[in-house]
Amino acid sequence: MRSSGRPGHVARAGLTTAALIGGLVAVPGTATAAQNPNWTTLRPTQWLSTDARTPFHAITTGDARVGAWRDDDGKHHLGKSYFTFDLSRLKGTTVFTARLSAYEKSVNDCATPRALELWTTKPQRTISWAFQPRELVKAPDPASGTPCAFPWLSWDLGEIVKNAVAEGSTSLTLVARINRDHQGDLAYGRSLSTSPSLEVTFNTPPGTPTDLTLNNRPCGEPIITASRQPFASARVSDPDPGGIDGRLAFWPVDAPDQRVEHATSAVGGSLFGYFPAGMVQDGRQFAFAARAEDGHANSEWSAPCVFTADFTAPANAPSVTSTVYRENNGPPGDGGEGVPGDFTFDAGGDEDVIAFEYSGHAVGYGRVTADRPGGSATITTTPTTDGPVSIEVSGVDRAGNRSPARSYRYWIRTTAPYLKLPIFELGVPADVVFTATQAGATTFVYTLDDGPEQTVPVGPDGTGKATFTFYAGQRTHPFKVWTVDASGFKSGITDFDIDVQQYEPLVYVDRWNPVVGDRVVVTASPWLDRPGVVAYVFQVGDGEEVTLPVDANGEARYEYTVTAPGYHRARAASVTEAGIRSGWGEDRFDATAPAPTVTSAEYPGGAETGGPGVEGSFTFSSPRVPVAAFRYRFSGGEEQTAAAGPDGTATVRWAPKSPGGHGVYVVGVSSSGWTTEGTYHSFAVKALPPTLISPQYPEGGPSTGKAGQPIEFVATPNVAGSHEVVWRDISSSAEQVVPVGADGTARFTHTPQFQGDLVIVVFSRTPDGTVSGTAYKSFYVSP
Repeated sequence: MRSSGRPGHVARAGLTTAALIGGLVAVPGTATAAQNPNWTTLRPTQWLSTDARTPFHAITTGDARVGAWRDDDGKHHLGKSYFTFDLSRLKGTTVFTARLSAYEKSVNDCATPRALELWTTKPQRTISWAFQPRELVKAPDPASGTPCAFPWLSWDLGEIVKNAVAEGSTSLTLVARINRDHQGDLAYGRSLSTSPSLEVTFNTPPGTPTDLTLNNRPCGEPIITASRQPFASARVSDPDPGGIDGRLAFWPVDAPDQRVEHATSAVGGSLFGYFPAGMVQDGRQFAFAARAEDGHANSEWSAPCVFTADFTAPANAPSVTSTVYRENNGPPGDGGEGVPGDFTFDAGGDEDVIAFEYSGHAVGYGRVTADRPGGSATITTTPTTDGPVSIEVSGVDRAGNRSPARSYRYWIRTTAPYLKLPIFELGVPADVVFTATQAGATTFVYTLDDGPEQTVPVGPDGTGKATFTFYAGQRTHPFKVWTVDASGFKSGITDFDIDVQQYEPLVYVDRWNPVVGDRVVVTASPWLDRPGVVAYVFQVGDGEEVTLPVDANGEARYEYTVTAPGYHRARAASVTEAGIRSGWGEDRFDATAPAPTVTSAEYPGGAETGGPGVEGSFTFSSPRVPVAAFRYRFSGGEEQTAAAGPDGTATVRWAPKSPGGHGVYVVGVSSSGWTTEGTYHSFAVKALPPTLISPQYPEGGPSTGKAGQPIEFVATPNVAGSHEVVWRDISSSAEQVVPVGADGTARFTHTPQFQGDLVIVVFSRTPDGTVSGTAYKSFYVSP
């Protein structure tokens, strides 16, 4: 903003009070989408019953009695019940609906129509039959069905609760009573639960928006902006759950009739919006305000946020001077790395400028405030680089407009030492020569591999040297060197990586996927022409190193017997006559240990064989790799180990405990502990259910089994050692258990009730849990 425009701005500001108020007059509409009403369930904060027989006492135990009843002594009673609800939660809200639900616990006479009424009462501290509060408004009759005890009675109290809240009442007392014409009649008496529920739907108006910002700047401070379409925001809140909407209003302060409103939804508790395009103009004041809306009610408009638009940038670039780093100076330059220098920026009296922004490779980015509008500012910066650089500086006004940039070029003197590096050979000492460029340098300081600092004096000719010997294992060595003068002032740093050729040989194996026990050949050959190589050192995995001489081709071959499965690293390094090793070259191979085989005469797999309790032998062998033992697990069993015999095999015996599919999983284990791949031998076990016969159904007939008469059955187990037989009629899930007698059979009777096919389901069981398999045998039952 130009200073010549300020008087006009101030004059307009003096006329804005009425305009600001006028800008808030129009409040058309609410947001179109209404949130769901809030709801709450209120329970009585107090309840009591009254009784004409005890007119000065309230009853607060038992059920809520209404109307007439007789006690155990035959005495006649007459009462009402009162319920008080706290309405303070609804203060300041708009009530939509209210419904009281009460559980009807007993009725004296179901044939008598319901004459139950609910009334509001005048507030009263003490209530009894003798001191009854005035009954004011009768609620609509309850919605219910039969006059007999109905689980829930429901009264529509919408208008009653609305009026109570509108009148500012913080509590509501209701009385349940029988109609005056029948209240003394025993047939009309009944009792209610003491904890009816009052369910209310309502809306609480949203709060007036707060924390208005313009372009993220709080509106409590004077704002001048260069933005042609500023970004406005305001915080909104609503005591009720659910979403909240709102609207933003934008207008020129001097033309409130140009007000524009924008409806929006809150995001993260805030309303956001941009001023309409083209509204904001240079040199005028504008305002915006916010209002929250929930679809049922609107908040008040917030206080307006007022700002001034300023699109006019300062016309002239600032001047830049420095007492250390002269402008446009060439090599060797001024100052140096680590040498502080001052830069002074001057607006030349342009009072629009209140600050300066600057940037440059040697100074970074920054902003500094002028000592006064149109004044100057000085920064001090310490460069960490050298050579030709520049700094760009602009003046900044209150709105953030920037003047043209001033570019100030200067040259930073090099103070870091130079290096002269040799070509390093493994194991051969070599010198690194340093040359100082810092004026008055006395000492070179260096670090190697980020280790401790070492020092070398600066010689009369400004140089120094350090001797290094490198060996295989690390190719790149970080190296830093700098100088210091007699006062301890540090120069720039020369940061360099020393590269040491490792001369790793080419290494390859002839077999990528060998089997344990196979031989692989590891070949090492020169990759670079390293002089003086006489041998190669080989190593597989973490095994011992083996040294072999080179052949006429400069190569060496190492034969290795694979001793374990898995990935293996094979590596080699060349060795000179002086015993200096190269770096490691390497290759890899993946060895396998094939799974063992399983054979069984009794359970070969395929067709069903054997049977429950029938023991079989299983032989494990490992024909491709030698193993010391086998680990195995039969279906559902524990893992076990069997030692391999002299022939490399092991035989185990096992009996299945049920028919159907079974299997054994086996791995071989070497003497050193590694395991082969696993194999699974699956096989099917034949069922051996009991043989079931009946005297009433002899072989060849005739059958004599009839409905309603007992039928005898004899079951003979086919699994040795069976001690019981389990049977059931297929039409029933109830199993019956019959012990096996000394004759090896189990006998039982069954009386069928109907004509037709009778299916008996039967199996046998041994004490160790072996089951035979199930037989299903059908018998025809005559009428």
